Amino acid sequence: MTTQHFDVVVIGGGIVGCAVARELGQRFSRVALMEKENSTGFHTSGRNSGVVHSGFNPEPGTLKAKLCVDGNKAIRKFCAQKKISFEQVGTYVIASDETQVPILYGLKKRGEENGVEGIEILSIAEVQKHEPNVKGVAGLYSPSGAIVDSQALTQALASDAKAFGVTLLLGQEAVDLVENKDLVEIHTQKDRFTAGFLLNCAGLYADRLAHRMGVGKNFVVAPFRGEYFEVTRPGPPVIESMVYPVPNPVVPFLGVHLTRTVMGSVLIGPNAVPAFGREAYQRSSFCLKDLAEMAGHAGFWNAFKKNRSLIKIAWNELRHSCSKRHFLSEASKLVNGLHVGDLSLGRRVGIRPQLIDSDGQLVEDLVVETTQRSVHILNVVSPGMTSALAFARWVSEKTDDSLRWCRNVASHNILSSRQGKI
Repeated sequence: MTTQHFDVVVIGGGIVGCAVARELGQRFSRVALMEKENSTGFHTSGRNSGVVHSGFNPEPGTLKAKLCVDGNKAIRKFCAQKKISFEQVGTYVIASDETQVPILYGLKKRGEENGVEGIEILSIAEVQKHEPNVKGVAGLYSPSGAIVDSQALTQALASDAKAFGVTLLLGQEAVDLVENKDLVEIHTQKDRFTAGFLLNCAGLYADRLAHRMGVGKNFVVAPFRGEYFEVTRPGPPVIESMVYPVPNPVVPFLGVHLTRTVMGSVLIGPNAVPAFGREAYQRSSFCLKDLAEMAGHAGFWNAFKKNRSLIKIAWNELRHSCSKRHFLSEASKLVNGLHVGDLSLGRRVGIRPQLIDSDGQLVEDLVVETTQRSVHILNVVSPGMTSALAFARWVSEKTDDSLRWCRNVASHNILSSRQGKI
């Protein structure tokens, strides 16, 4: 077994890990990006719908809100430079009846406080000038909503990181971490690596790696599978932008919606089905280790004990998993003109790593835990892709030249560490 030493090792070749490695690769001479698969963007980052969010959903004043708005601008600039497929198509949130209209105004207020430009409330007649198939009573419109080729974006960030001198360690799964006074040991099934500073951006497995270093034990990842249907009817697309329902206040998911992709197709979804494994992309897939890990954490059971409506939502999602009629029913609340024969089950299936705390709360904001020589990014939920470039800059700003995490950099009091609030 060989041993290699780096100043910095970033674990996780998703979009966040690639962006962080790229950013740190511009400052430090020996940086490595470690990914268990043989390519970057293999899991969540390469399996989403490619939505670049505007930033009107996050709570004002949070780091999540700031990073989303800043990240939207950063991705737009990066894609233009790298000639990555990117279209600013705009986002609509549609109120189906008058009782939902106040929610639109609440989202508009949030967006304005977050610095989202050009956001407005439109009558349904005004919405239909741009999206004639949309139905409802009113809509929120945000022009900065965009779509991107998420896999190409992730791979471009990895290529950029390599160009800055970052070593790509593909096919290397971190199975154990040991922190010593001067370095962190990273053991894979093949080799042993050491690093002066470790950043855990492992997404679906971030909590598991953090637990090995004694941090983040109040949290566990609960995987939710996201399935899509594709509109395959001939003729012009049913929509040209992105159309969402008003958000459900009970869960941090945005509901089944319609998204035009950079390839010109229209996706309906995703749903949010409880998955029986962190890589359970098929309905029949399960992983006993993952299930036991969830079942052994108090937060998993508290989530259902304290929120009975969550059980109903989870059961409904499981019952309608891959149901063409269910997806059609949900989409038809937003648009006219769809029929069962217009939908085909898409090949795109993703897993959302939803963090749950020990009290059973579904954590909606970024969570970072630290030790003396490591930083663990435990919760980069949607809009994680949108925020990636801005988040990487934030991580770099909090990492000093001697490879220490700076606690005096403002963090909006939403991130936790081993020693307490950062």
